[in-house]
This record gives sequence, structure tokens and C-alpha cells, in this order.
Amino acid sequence: MAVFLRTLAERTGGDLIVFDEALTTSPLVTRYLPAERPGDYHLTRGGSLGVGFPGAVGAKLARPDRLVVGFAGDGGSMYTYQALWTAVRHGIDAKFVVCNNRKYRLLDDNITRYWQERDIAEHAFPGSFDLSHPEIDFAGLARALGADGTRVEKPDEAVTAVTRMLAHPGPYLVDIQI
Repeated sequence: MAVFLRTLAERTGGDLIVFDEALTTSPLVTRYLPAERPGDYHLTRGGSLGVGFPGAVGAKLARPDRLVVGFAGDGGSMYTYQALWTAVRHGIDAKFVVCNNRKYRLLDDNITRYWQERDIAEHAFPGSFDLSHPEIDFAGLARALGADGTRVEKPDEAVTAVTRMLAHPGPYLVDIQI
């Protein structure tokens, strides 16, 4: 993730609008893509899920002259993945990134804190927090909805993914394995 974000910052000079719903990855996103102007960074509040991708579509509609990248966790993206189809259908050139850790990590973090605050011994997380099987092919889902996409499994693939995303006319998704 760090290589992808560093490369994106270098290639764009930080001149982009970020819609960030990848809450457990947000500290890394803001390290490499700090909000330096009003309107350049949007963040979901209250832990709500599903606003990252449609938020990026909306930001691109509001600012068609700017590069817009929406970040979402794999769990959050599943709520409104159809935003990619909407972007394709209406020619909205937003870019999308799935921060894929194969789980609802925010829920893991929250329940761990809950257990600690109440002196409850740690135990297995609910199975519904696990998104690892069956494996979700987010780039394949993007292609099924008419967008293009790629999957990043190793840090050295991140530079190529940024290059492809920035060069691609129209919606593009990068699935980054964390």
C-alpha cells in the first residue's frame, strides 16, 4: 500500500481529490496524500460503510476537471460496488482503490477494544468478519461491471498499477492486497 500511495503522490504531485472510506488504511493514505486544500480530502464519519466509491463518483461529477480517487476497504466496497457500473454507464472518469485485507478489520479492531474495556478474554472473531473465502476478485468484478482493473499482490506491482490507472480513460479499479 505504501509503494502505491508514494507512487501516486509522486506522479500526481498530490494534485487530486481523495474520497477515503478505507478507515484502517486512512493514516497511510493521509501520510502520502495529505489534504492541503479545502475540498481535496473527504472522509466517511461515524464508521459508516459503503460511501467510498459513490463518494468518488460524486466528487468527480462535482469536479470533472480534477483527478478523483476513491479508497475503500474490501468490506465497505461490497456495500456499493455498483457505483463502478454507474461510473461506466455515465462516463465518469473516477478511479477506485480497494484496500483488501480479506476481512472487516475495523470490526476486528472495535471488538478487540470492546473486549479489553470489559476484561473479556480475547477469542475467535465472528466468522462473518472474514472475507477470505471464497476469495473476491475485485478487479474481475470491476471488469464485469464494464470498468477496467488490476490486482496488486506484491509491492513491485504497485508502480505499474498507478501507471495504468492514471493512463486509463474512464473508471479504473486497483485491488491492493494488504
